[in-house]
Amino acid sequence: MPVDSQHSRMPTRAGIPAIRASRLRPGRLSAALLSLAALFALLFPAKNEAQAQAPATGEIKGTVTDANKPLAGARLSLANAHAGKSFKIKTDDYGRFLLQDAPYGYYDLEVMSADGDRLLQQQISIIPAESARTATVNIDVSRSKMTSLPGDADVYGTIRTLPEPNIKNNKQRNKEIQKQNEKISQMNALILQANAAVLDQRWQDGLAPLLELTGMDPDNWEYLEELGDVQYNLGQYQEAVGSYESGILAAGDISGSGPKTADADFARKKTAVSHMLNNEGMAYNKLRKTKEAIAAYSRAAALAADPSLAYFNLCVTQFNLKSVEGTIAACDKAISVNPSKAEPYYFKGALLVYVNQPAVSGKVTSPPAGAAEALNKYVELAPDGDRASEVREMLKYLAALGRATARDTKKN
Repeated sequence: MPVDSQHSRMPTRAGIPAIRASRLRPGRLSAALLSLAALFALLFPAKNEAQAQAPATGEIKGTVTDANKPLAGARLSLANAHAGKSFKIKTDDYGRFLLQDAPYGYYDLEVMSADGDRLLQQQISIIPAESARTATVNIDVSRSKMTSLPGDADVYGTIRTLPEPNIKNNKQRNKEIQKQNEKISQMNALILQANAAVLDQRWQDGLAPLLELTGMDPDNWEYLEELGDVQYNLGQYQEAVGSYESGILAAGDISGSGPKTADADFARKKTAVSHMLNNEGMAYNKLRKTKEAIAAYSRAAALAADPSLAYFNLCVTQFNLKSVEGTIAACDKAISVNPSKAEPYYFKGALLVYVNQPAVSGKVTSPPAGAAEALNKYVELAPDGDRASEVREMLKYLAALGRATARDTKKN
C-alpha cells in the first residue's frame, strides 16, 4: 500500500513537533532585571551623597613608608565623602595603621609627617581582595613629597593634579545612575509585555517588545532566542534564522570541557544553544534548505543533554529526502535515546515500505528487513496514535507482500 503523499512533502506539525516556546521565563529574567533596578534605586542619591546606599565596611590596615623606611607618627586623614565618614589616625613606631569597621570605596587621602609636613594628597580606592574582610593599603610617599615651589599646593612629585571636587564627580555619576534606572525600568516593562504575549501565544504582540529589547541589549542571547521563536511562529523563517545565529554567537563558546561545564549558567546556555540550533533547523526546513537544516540538527544533537528531539527532526528530514540510509541512521539514534517514543519507528518503517513498493522499485521484492518490526513497535507504543490506522494498513500490505513472495518462490 503506498505511503500517503503528505510524507514526501515538508513535514507537517504531526511530522515535526511544533516549535518549543521556551519563553522569557518570567521567574528568572524579570527577577534579575528587577533586582538590578532595586540596586540602582539604592544607589540613586536623594538629597545628599550620605543618603545613598551604605557601602560595605570592614577592616582597613596598612603601612606608611618613605623609600621603604617606616614613618612613625605620620598622621593620616582619610575622608570618604560617599559614606559621609572621615578618619584621622597616626602610624605606630613601625609605620603601621589600622581602622576598624570603615566603609570601603573612594577616599581623599592626606599624609602629614610627624613634624607637620604634607607628604601626600590624592584620591585612592580602598577595596578588599575578593571576599576578604580586610583591605591592605601600603603607602610610600617617597615619590609624592612636595617638590614644587612654595604656594603651589596642587602639584606634588610627579606632577599629580588632584581630581575635580567630589560634588562634581557625584553629579556626573548620579546622572549615569539615573539613566541606567530609566533604561532598566523600560526594559522591565518590555519583558513583562513580551512574557504575557508569548505565554498567550500572541506572537505578533510579542514581536515589537522583543525587537526593542534586542536593540537595547544586542548581546543578550535570551532575548535573541525568544525573538527567534516568535519570528518562527509568525512564519518569518529567514528572520528567525538570523536571530538564532545572533543568539548562538552572543551565548559564546560552550564547547569547553573545563570546570565551567559544571556551572548552572554554562549548562543553561548549552541547553539554550541546542534549542536555538534545533529551531534553526526547523526554520531551514521551512525555507527548503535541507542541507542547512541537517547541519543545524546535527549540531543541536551534539550539544543537547537529551538529543532525542534533534535526532527525531533529522529522522523526519532524511525521510522527506527519501534517504534510506540517512533515515534509518537518524531514526535509530532517536530510538536509542528515547525508545518509548513511537514516531521514529513510524518513519523508519514507512520509508522502508515506500521504497520497496513495486511502483517505486520496479519489482516485487520480499518485505524489507526491519519494516514490520518498526511498524509493530509503533502500534505497541501508540495503539491509538494519529498514524495507527495507516500503520496497520502498511502491516497488512507487508503481510500480503510476504505471501506473494512465498508463492513466487514455490512456483520457481
